[in-house]
Amino acid sequence: MKERTVKRYSVLIVSSSEQFNMMTRKVLPDRRFDVIEVRKSASSARRELLVREYDIVIINAPLQDGMGTDFAMDLAERHSAGIIFAVPAEVYSNMDAHLIEYGIFTIPKPMKREELERMIRLLIAMNDRLRNVQRKLKTLNDKMEELKLVSRAKIMLVERGMSEKEAHEHIIREAMNKGLTKRQVAETIIDE
Repeated sequence: MKERTVKRYSVLIVSSSEQFNMMTRKVLPDRRFDVIEVRKSASSARRELLVREYDIVIINAPLQDGMGTDFAMDLAERHSAGIIFAVPAEVYSNMDAHLIEYGIFTIPKPMKREELERMIRLLIAMNDRLRNVQRKLKTLNDKMEELKLVSRAKIMLVERGMSEKEAHEHIIREAMNKGLTKRQVAETIIDE
């Protein structure tokens, strides 16, 4: 039986509260997270995001340099990370109504550990689905690109005097004889 590999995730915690940071680290299961970084302000988090992409970003508002709402919205528009935004209970309703449009999970503080765990599990599941869709999309894009190149090569061979059927068979035969992909054969024909 094939052993299932555990996917690893990266997390950026943006919070100036050591208590929040320690609680959040305890919630993150070690076997699932290979990178856990902490930044205390939106500006330092922005610099960090220029260097590395993260799967999950957890923001504890307010930050050292403001509430963090603009940072969260900007993050949602520019990155694919799942975002959890913890806000004081008195502003939760307004924040949630506004940020939900950006796909940001807003939770009120003080928050329960179980609620944060649930949100993280949900983001992991969503991230897994997104990775699968991205993988399928890449496969489809690669196949489309190959089809375009092969079609272009066939047209070039037809212009050189082959029939469409002969051009198609020529590309397949060359690929088999030389141990190449149809794409590689097509690229060679196009480059001639």
